[in-house]
Amino acid sequence: MEITNSLLVAIMFVILLSLGIGNVLTAIVTVVDRRTPLRIDWFHASWMLLLLLVALSLFWHTLSLLEHEEWQFEAFLYVVAGPILLFFASGLLLPSDAEATDLRAHYLAVSPQFFGAVALLQLWVIGVDLLLGYGFTVGGALNAVALAVVLVLAVSKRTSLHAACTALAWVLFLTAAMLRGLNVIT
Repeated sequence: MEITNSLLVAIMFVILLSLGIGNVLTAIVTVVDRRTPLRIDWFHASWMLLLLLVALSLFWHTLSLLEHEEWQFEAFLYVVAGPILLFFASGLLLPSDAEATDLRAHYLAVSPQFFGAVALLQLWVIGVDLLLGYGFTVGGALNAVALAVVLVLAVSKRTSLHAACTALAWVLFLTAAMLRGLNVIT
């Protein structure tokens, strides 16, 4: 087996992405564990599940990294920044205070940091498409809309706006998944 730069980039990408997936799964287990005082909150659970699906979607795109032949260290750093952002965002979802029981309050308290990381992740995805030579795609346009949505969520504490934007984020993700399934986007 030949060890290439593409393989090394893909391995590091998958390792870092796995840490983020582990964070999300840990948050889900903690919330559904009946022995903890935490109870499921709609917003919190929705974003945990959405982050898990985003992480799995990013994992699926590891093949694109293997197809890219010309890797420089700066490009490598940029590529691994995405899973690192996902790891940070996922880490913010679970309260660090063992006494915290109100996930809605926690969600609203960390929303500026959480959605800031998710906004950077949207910019990162657009940049990766450019880095890998795909240009600005339909998927990139969906990510640009998602960027606007999460920026609104980062600055708002209004639960009605969070409900509407969370639903819109799901629509965007499901639309991208459907378009990907139809091979309209990569």
